[in-house]
Amino acid sequence: MNRSYIVYILGKLILVLGGLLVVPLLIGLFFKNSLSVLLSFVTTILVCGFVGGFMCRKEPDNKDFYAHEGLALAALAWFILPFFGAIPFILSGAIPNVIDAYFETVSGFTTTGASVLSSTMHALPESLLFWRSFTLLIGGMGMLVFIIYVIPDFGAKGIYIMRAELPGPIFGKVESRVSKSILILYCIYLSMTFILAILIFLGGVPFFESVLLSMGAAATGGFNIHPDSIKFYNSPYLEILLSVAMLIFGMSFDFFYLIFVGKFRQVLKSEELKWYLGIVFVSTTFITLNTFPVYGNLWTAFKNAFFNVTSVSSTTAYTNTNIGAWPVTSHIVLLFLMFVGAMSGSTTSGLKVVRISIFIKSIKQEIRRMISPHRVLPITYDKKQLDTSILRSINFYLVTYMGVFLVVLLLISFDTQSFSAAFNAVISALSNIGASLDLLGPGGEYVALSGFSKILLSITMIMGRLEIYPVLILLSRSTWKKL
Repeated sequence: MNRSYIVYILGKLILVLGGLLVVPLLIGLFFKNSLSVLLSFVTTILVCGFVGGFMCRKEPDNKDFYAHEGLALAALAWFILPFFGAIPFILSGAIPNVIDAYFETVSGFTTTGASVLSSTMHALPESLLFWRSFTLLIGGMGMLVFIIYVIPDFGAKGIYIMRAELPGPIFGKVESRVSKSILILYCIYLSMTFILAILIFLGGVPFFESVLLSMGAAATGGFNIHPDSIKFYNSPYLEILLSVAMLIFGMSFDFFYLIFVGKFRQVLKSEELKWYLGIVFVSTTFITLNTFPVYGNLWTAFKNAFFNVTSVSSTTAYTNTNIGAWPVTSHIVLLFLMFVGAMSGSTTSGLKVVRISIFIKSIKQEIRRMISPHRVLPITYDKKQLDTSILRSINFYLVTYMGVFLVVLLLISFDTQSFSAAFNAVISALSNIGASLDLLGPGGEYVALSGFSKILLSITMIMGRLEIYPVLILLSRSTWKKL
């Protein structure tokens, strides 16, 4: 394990985080926030500058870097950076409890959107509101991916980081020419976020809130800025706009890159895209019909169904209606979407559509093999035969995911009053959805949980964001022996 190089990279990350904190500081100055709030950002910037500068004061000579080190670095970064990101919340007094502040910041960086401020977030100063949503945007594309671009000699080693931060079993064209691809992706990502903010603003939402909402949708994190979430605005235009935006941001970043380089037809041929759109279409249709008796209006039922299906499948978790009034069957559909998530290579979490679709194909293949034992029945995806190693890794990940889910469910059950509350809290954290079906309110009352549960869910959110393995590698005894 190249300890000195890992420390050096972490130092660079902390310095970058300190630089990004200047943005909410300027927001605070513009809106004339209180001196204590401004000083909380100034102090954090100085702390990041001192600690980060100390950690990367000398560039190491040995820059050998391998896959397991890239995964361990990703996990370390996601555990360490929220400590620094939480400092403004603590020093300003907005979230004085250290564990609560860490939970809130982890939720932001992992694009989960779970909050301990579910009923008081609208009372935050503008700078802290912006920082809270800005963590979603930062975590969306990944600060480590940004570091690959900043450090010129990172080279092909950056692929290990990209695999950890833009996870999924199949990785596409973005992997070649890493630095150039990252620059293009960031430009596309930020441009789409800005365009969405303008479109939201044109719908009558104040510009500052438009920016916050666009960052939440682009990062598929969905921190609410009002206790009633999107329902607060009572705007069909905004609901349809965000529905389409969440659907798009649930797609692979690989697609945005391919469209940019003029390969739109290649996007349309994607089998995962067809599965993704098919799942959204079927789920929306089913919930529309199932909730029609609740609303007595087909358009309202469709609008609410489409919004919440795209919100849950993209793991954004904005809400526009009281889904507690929906039939149980609609809740089960949403619960299924919580597990599945959206496409690989996106900022979403969950099992990913590509894994579920290949797993379904594996089941069909096994049934056919039982009927015709002597037939050779290969599994294809995007018209390519899948290697057995890919099938094995997908099956193993599904088992690992469910194993982690059950262990966390068992541990958190000691702190919850019902099975449904524990179940929904865990799936919301592991799939980085944030809002659960059982916890009251669009953001869930996470503040009522104990410190132990918040720490446990923070770890679970990081595991969900990095797809479990980097955290397991970091926690393994062999990794620490090499350190």
